[in-house]
Amino acid sequence: MKKLVLIALAALIGFSANAASLKAETIQDQGLTRTYYMYIPDNLPAGAPLMFVLHGYGGSANGYLTGYYKLAEEFGFALCYPQSTVDPDGKNGWNVSYPWQIGTMKVDDCQFILNLKAALIQKYGFSSKNVFFTGNSNGGEMCYQMAMRFPNEFAAIASMYGLIVMELLKHYDFTVPVNFLELHGTGDTTSRWVGDPTNKYGWGAYMAVPLAVGCVVAVNKCTVEETEVLPIIKNKVTKHSYKGSPYGKEVIFYEIQNGGHGMPTDSFDCYRAVFEFFNSHKQN
Repeated sequence: MKKLVLIALAALIGFSANAASLKAETIQDQGLTRTYYMYIPDNLPAGAPLMFVLHGYGGSANGYLTGYYKLAEEFGFALCYPQSTVDPDGKNGWNVSYPWQIGTMKVDDCQFILNLKAALIQKYGFSSKNVFFTGNSNGGEMCYQMAMRFPNEFAAIASMYGLIVMELLKHYDFTVPVNFLELHGTGDTTSRWVGDPTNKYGWGAYMAVPLAVGCVVAVNKCTVEETEVLPIIKNKVTKHSYKGSPYGKEVIFYEIQNGGHGMPTDSFDCYRAVFEFFNSHKQN
């Protein structure tokens, strides 16, 4: 961890590192100066895949989820960690229509990501076909929103313990098939497995996690479910694979028994699972 911090600091003050470096950059969007961080492996070829990684509520993009760094080098992906704005509750947060965001938070974060995507493709020469999108918690909610609003903009989307906030369904719906992955613990007490249809816990009403995944399965018209229990390390992990889509799309759903709110690195190699899912959906 100390080594990664030193690498990030060296990148930010302008020195090159032996490994890939983390660079802070900015872009003007919707009248705001937005910050994002790039992690680009050395000798990455032109036309390489680009992966967006969104932080959770109250989080920071700087150095977020360092577990992706080595895998980016292995798989040949560039990483972009965008920073959210400060929402009306005074926290770093993506606009996903939480109750305190409705009517007061004007930034369109989905459009920001799309504008940033176009700028990065032009600046660095990344593949326009192989762009991937993932996020954790509040960033996971962004994954569902993006799957509803702009599914054709990404080759695949992966939500890490995200939810479908019911408010979003008043404005958007799943209409276009999309390759999608959800990873969620049944013991999550923040983004609850059983949902919160009455907004008991204050994040806004949201549906149960299996139902949220089912929305994507339905739009993909998947006809086959395959279930695999992974080798048990700590918590039992069940991989549900939904296939047979006439559109060639799939949905992968990792169910972590008793898993909490966070990346379940103690139960399986979840970082690699995301990369393998994205890598399997690269387009020529």
